[in-house]
Amino acid sequence: MDLNNLKSDPIVVVGGGFGGLSTVHALLARSDETPIILIDHSPRFLFKPLLYELLSGELELWEVAPKYSALASELGFVFLQENVIEVDEFERKLITSSETEVKYSQLVISTGVTTDYSLVEGLNEHAYGFSNLNDLQKIKELITSINNSSNFTNPLVIAGAGPTGVELACKLSDLVKNRVEIYLVDKGNKILSKSKSFNREKAINAIAERNIKIYLEHYIEAINENIIECSTVHAERNNSLKINYSGLIWTAGLRPSRLNLIDNLLDENKKIKVNEFLQINEYHNIFFVGDIAFCENYPFPSSAQVAMQQGYLTAQNIISLRKGNKLKSFQYEDLGEMLSLGISNASITGYGITLAGPLAFEIRRLAYLVRMPGFSLSLKSAGSWLFSKK
Repeated sequence: MDLNNLKSDPIVVVGGGFGGLSTVHALLARSDETPIILIDHSPRFLFKPLLYELLSGELELWEVAPKYSALASELGFVFLQENVIEVDEFERKLITSSETEVKYSQLVISTGVTTDYSLVEGLNEHAYGFSNLNDLQKIKELITSINNSSNFTNPLVIAGAGPTGVELACKLSDLVKNRVEIYLVDKGNKILSKSKSFNREKAINAIAERNIKIYLEHYIEAINENIIECSTVHAERNNSLKINYSGLIWTAGLRPSRLNLIDNLLDENKKIKVNEFLQINEYHNIFFVGDIAFCENYPFPSSAQVAMQQGYLTAQNIISLRKGNKLKSFQYEDLGEMLSLGISNASITGYGITLAGPLAFEIRRLAYLVRMPGFSLSLKSAGSWLFSKK
């Protein structure tokens, strides 16, 4: 693609997660023929809520991680597989790792977050993350080793009892078939502290039915190749714990993906403070979408649901900005919560229903599949699901 022969400076979206791809999708629906470029370092979009089903083999790679090139061809945007290394907000251009300069009329930054291995010394060497396909492949290999060798008898440890930790604990327990215990460690005094009460109750039941132990009000203080040292959050109790482990999966901390403009704008909580239009006051042609952003006056959680809603609004606001119209503020609409709780089991609160069990699992799966970007992919995914039920 010759970037110099574009009819006008494009709208550029950096980061192809839920927020970025939703922005692209919504912009195309409101197209004024301005070129739209999506830049991401990965060749594939990753539908993270279904990563657990990809781990278990309940879904296939094409269903959970379609290629951006296929989506670009179908939807009509330009995809660059690049790393952005510099944003020049005054010249309205960015520079990629291949030294390509891309000018923009408006810019959306939705680079997301990744596992933060800096929180405990040794995590980078000894822990697994669960945020991308490389992480998934490593955990798959660990599961295979546990299931095919008698050398693995120590527990698998998961740090963090939020949705990712709980969903992963249930799925892993089913996949290793009780060969090893799963330890779920969290600083808080309950699992799923921000989840719906019905879903928390069903998760507690799912954990009780499996070979999973919960260690609340504990945190991982040190790790080496063989032992994890945990301490309690209440120093007076002094209930330290040493665990010989088979593997550690870290879901207890995330950090923004690196980008110079983002690094300069992060606050002490590693977030970018935005206004109600998802901008910062200095640069009205730049929007920040997804997990990297927060707004004091209009608080919202970090989730795929939020990122998608922000993407749709950002597309609307970009069109309004280009036309000189007033922008709309972001108003988060809580559509509910769906949790995967092991193979063929889930819990749903929202979407007009409260349900748990195998039927909830199927509804959750179909609800996500029809949200896959691209009409033909959504149709193909849903059709695959329907035919698999016969």
